[in-house]
Amino acid sequence: MLLFAACGKEKMKEALPDGSVAIQQVAGKDTIEVNVSVDKDIPVVINLTAILLGEKSVDDHWITFGVDTTKIADYSLKYGDTPLLPSSSYLFHKPITLMPAGATVSQPAEFNIGAQTKLEQSSTYVLPLVVKAVDGDIDAAATDRVVYVVVKTSASTLIVNREEWTIKDFSSQATNLGPPGHQAFKTFDDDNLTTFWATSNVQQMPQWVTINFNKVESFKALTYYIPPKMAYPTLGGYPTSIKIETSMNGTNWVNKGVFAGKIANNMQTINLGSTTAKFLRFTCLSSVKFQNVVETIWISGITLPK
Repeated sequence: MLLFAACGKEKMKEALPDGSVAIQQVAGKDTIEVNVSVDKDIPVVINLTAILLGEKSVDDHWITFGVDTTKIADYSLKYGDTPLLPSSSYLFHKPITLMPAGATVSQPAEFNIGAQTKLEQSSTYVLPLVVKAVDGDIDAAATDRVVYVVVKTSASTLIVNREEWTIKDFSSQATNLGPPGHQAFKTFDDDNLTTFWATSNVQQMPQWVTINFNKVESFKALTYYIPPKMAYPTLGGYPTSIKIETSMNGTNWVNKGVFAGKIANNMQTINLGSTTAKFLRFTCLSSVKFQNVVETIWISGITLPK
């Protein structure tokens, strides 16, 4: 009887209406823009709050924030195709926070951005964030309300500037993939994520591209990228053996070595040692067939770390 009486005095928490708790947008905007440098890993902290759409709650409620990658399609329709921020570059340090009784706004949750040196320079990434649950239940969460964290990276001061680069020659380039075209110069345009050089799908390896820096440059490594849309290694179309050559005059070449393809996070950095050159030739000696059918590679960028 004593146990029954004690239980009978416990107050049941009042459930909030379905879809009544949403991530709070700033000034009505569904984006938060963050500018970062790729030269150094410096943590960036973003505070997020949830808002109760309706009357104040009479009870405490615990709000869970999270990432909803399915919302990237909505972002693309509204703002254009943009790759997701890699999971290695963010962390919810405090994803669960309290909305106190009598309040309509939660205490802040803490979202951290880091590992910027793993991101591509002069690029834009996006990550959709939502309220995922209230008191562990999804019904009260307004998951259709989204805040998109838009991360824009600066040009690196640690990488050779590509503004004066031109193409000297190339083995082939695809002509059947539609606009905007996938010519060899896409290896050094301003986008190392979505535009790319694709070699002909009716020719065999090796395939190469030769770049003219139009001045003498000094560097220590080469980084090449494959487009995230290739879903490495799912679709194939990436190198398994690469030869790098350099030249001061475009005629006499120095073999810097043959390197195994070891792609991680859609990129690979190849250490070349201290190198001075005016020309560079990137040759794919062998590759994984695209969709296990055609022998082609897609290279979305080439950069030279100093």
